[in-house]
Amino acid sequence: MQSNVIDDVVLPSPSHIGAIVKDISATTKFLSSICGIGPWETFVDSVSEDKLIVGRPFKLKAAVAKLGSIELELLQPLEGKSLWSDFLTTRGEGIHHICFVIPNWDEIVPKLQESGARMVAGAVSRNMRWCYLEIKPGGIIVEFEELL
Repeated sequence: MQSNVIDDVVLPSPSHIGAIVKDISATTKFLSSICGIGPWETFVDSVSEDKLIVGRPFKLKAAVAKLGSIELELLQPLEGKSLWSDFLTTRGEGIHHICFVIPNWDEIVPKLQESGARMVAGAVSRNMRWCYLEIKPGGIIVEFEELL
C-alpha cells in the first residue's frame, strides 16, 4: 500500500475524494451516462448537536461510487447552514476534500493540529469518528475517518 506523508505523519492511500454538488440525482445521472461511473449508493446523513466534535448540525444527501481503487463521494446540503452549504455558496460545485481512513486518530489528528492544521468540522456518526482538517499550504481540506 502506498503511503503519504504530511508533517512526518504517514498516511495510507486515500479512501475517497469528496465533491459538493447542487443536485445529486442530476450529477449521478450525468456521471453514469457520460463517464460510466457507478453504480451509486445514495443515502441521507445527518448529525445532531450531541454527536458533533466541531461544526454545526447538518443534514445532507450523499452518493458514493467506486472510481478505480478509491471512491467518489458526492454531497448535497439539504438543511441548515453547514460547511457544505457555505462551500456551495462561496465556491460553487466542486472537489471539497480528500479522505484517509486511519487506525490511530488520537495520534494523527492532534499531531496535525499542533503543526497548524485547523479542524473545521467533525463528528461521531455512522460507526466512525471523522473530521475535516484544513491543511496549509493551499487550504486543502483533508478528512480523517477512524472506524469505531
